[in-house]
Amino acid sequence: MTPGLSDKRPLAQRQPWPRAGYRFEFREDQGHDGAVSFIGQSALFTVTVRPARAAYLIAEESLDGFRRAVQEASERWGGQTELIIPVRDDGTISLDSQRMIELSHVDGLVNIDAPVDHAKSLADSFGMHLTPIKDIDSWGVTQCTSHPADLGPPGTVDGSNGYTIAAEGDPLWQVAAAGGLSAEAAKGFHESGLTIRRAQGGLDIGESQLRGHTLLEATTVSMREAWAPLTPATSPTVIFLTSEDDFGDCLKFWNLRALRPAGRGVMPMYLLPADVSSWMSWPGVLFEALKRPAHFSPDVLIVSSSVAEEAMHAFAESMGLQLSEEAPARPFTTGKVPKRLAPFTYQLDCPVHYFAFERRYGETEFVDVPVVGEKTVLRFASPVPTTAAFAGLSLVSISGEPLDALPKREPVAKLVTDSAEWHDEAIQIPDYLKRDWRIELRIPTLAAGYEAVMREVTNAHRLSDKGALGAGLMEQGAIDVLREANVFESIRQLTTPRGEKIAKELEKLFGKGQPLTEEQREFAERFGGRSERTFKCAENLGHGSFEAAQTALERLAGIGWAERGFRTVCGECTNKSFVPFSAEAARGVARCPVCGATTDYTREPAPRGLVVYYRLDGRVDFANDSGVIAHLMVLGTLQRRYKHTFLKPGVDLFFTDGVEGEADVLGVCDGKLVSGEVKMSGYSFTEKQLEKDLDIVQRLRSEIYVMAATSPIEDEAKQRAKARCDELGVQLLLLERDDLLR
Repeated sequence: MTPGLSDKRPLAQRQPWPRAGYRFEFREDQGHDGAVSFIGQSALFTVTVRPARAAYLIAEESLDGFRRAVQEASERWGGQTELIIPVRDDGTISLDSQRMIELSHVDGLVNIDAPVDHAKSLADSFGMHLTPIKDIDSWGVTQCTSHPADLGPPGTVDGSNGYTIAAEGDPLWQVAAAGGLSAEAAKGFHESGLTIRRAQGGLDIGESQLRGHTLLEATTVSMREAWAPLTPATSPTVIFLTSEDDFGDCLKFWNLRALRPAGRGVMPMYLLPADVSSWMSWPGVLFEALKRPAHFSPDVLIVSSSVAEEAMHAFAESMGLQLSEEAPARPFTTGKVPKRLAPFTYQLDCPVHYFAFERRYGETEFVDVPVVGEKTVLRFASPVPTTAAFAGLSLVSISGEPLDALPKREPVAKLVTDSAEWHDEAIQIPDYLKRDWRIELRIPTLAAGYEAVMREVTNAHRLSDKGALGAGLMEQGAIDVLREANVFESIRQLTTPRGEKIAKELEKLFGKGQPLTEEQREFAERFGGRSERTFKCAENLGHGSFEAAQTALERLAGIGWAERGFRTVCGECTNKSFVPFSAEAARGVARCPVCGATTDYTREPAPRGLVVYYRLDGRVDFANDSGVIAHLMVLGTLQRRYKHTFLKPGVDLFFTDGVEGEADVLGVCDGKLVSGEVKMSGYSFTEKQLEKDLDIVQRLRSEIYVMAATSPIEDEAKQRAKARCDELGVQLLLLERDDLLR
């Protein structure tokens, strides 16, 4: 084996320089613009250091495969928490095995002796790396672990005897309980200064388990849950009994021990033969080990698949245990907890519920640093003690607000650092264990993250015509005004009817079943586009009270989306015209802007006098006629609901297979890609429209689909969208009129 990055051997046997084979070096990313969205801010980063953990695939009932998996786990950091998964002849695994893999959050699969095709299919089904056992130290994510000799203070468990392993050829239960090594691997341990010894029979293995002196116990140094949804509780001691070296008992013990609480709760677990009558010292040693804080009852749970109940009761009686008739309990305690004393109690139970929680392992450090320039540097002392300045490999997970805001896509991870990938919502990189860490990160802007995602999932993308119009109106103050009372309705009342609206009115006039001809549609477009822009005063706005309408119109004028003016009604040409406030309106007589005749401005009887009229800015008028104002209202709603957003009000999408599409809203909200459709009428969400939208969602791999309208959406359309989104694993975000105004 060539020493280097992929070498798992103890530090004493390795050279301290990495070799090629895993992306490791830092390079400048030429496409990164260097802008940092969090620049100048102090950010708290959470850094978790842990080993990569494997699940070993073996052929069904393969004793050789089981022993080989134990040997590999015995020389890996975290090896006692790694699973052994039998693969059936048809290529499937049990539901229990599937659930254990999911709960354990293993990083990759390692094939021991399962059929290769079956192993590949399983890895694909879990979306994991698959590594052949011969290559476990050479490539793949599962190489990122360390030798137990590199961890913690040097020395052995008691200064002389060393950690216990099963002797070659020992029964399977002893291998599962204590661990095992090949002769070559055992030699490596001795050369590293970490002493091991072969067990002298079953009693030796039994007592080593009680005292925590097995080699497998050494693999869990600096190994605890960094996260779990519920705090794992301290629980009864679990004793697995096996008869005739039963494969099923050994496998179940191994996997449940791998899932027991580590660091947040204490659950001693021992694997023993059913007959220990010749172990004269064993009951006394067990008696001392059971003097634990009284957080729970009973004291012992006895489990077996191969030993009859009568034999399990006989074992308990020989140990001086008393059968408990009470239901298992973890009583609430405060203050100092007394230790339990004899007589100790037991029950026959399989405590699966103690293990059924998700967990992520690692030792955590918090680093508070300013985000400055292109390189943000994290410096911290290692939360994992090592025997030298640097040791074997590990995985480093980094999270924090600047990273949480980014899309969790592979190209975005590479913007942060070239060796990074996303794992459990955090940036993960491989690196050597060190006493003192220095990690450089590039924190991209949300704009850079969005562009990286779009380059990955599309052949090309650009703002649509509506998107370009909306982008020109995307001032934050203006978008905030849209949610105020009566503002959107005022925009609708002031919007000039154009070709499409005139065409619809003509269709109504001609009657149902009489669609317009092409000539008639061209006429509507030509003359609809020439319509005089609509203008109204607060009194004839046709919505709400005079005071409410006046307030809304003034808000529009205040953000530059509407202009104030007077109205003239010409006695010569009869045209009604809008005269914006200007130098001409401020002095001199009123004149008709059409024919130039002298006229008067519209006025009301005293005390109101001259009436102020309002007209939309030309861009806003056209934007609302095109439905773009509704797009902006949706963007405003998303900006209020999410902390970090980067959004576009309309994007044309071009995919590599030649398909083209459009998203009315597209962008990033708190690290999730959002795409969707915005309609003026909720009735527009037909089945065809939904299929079109969700095809875009699938192609973009959006996490959120926005279904928005300025009027109510039909229940049938909502239910159809919810069912399809559930199928795709996509979150449905429904936004109707009331939602847009909150």
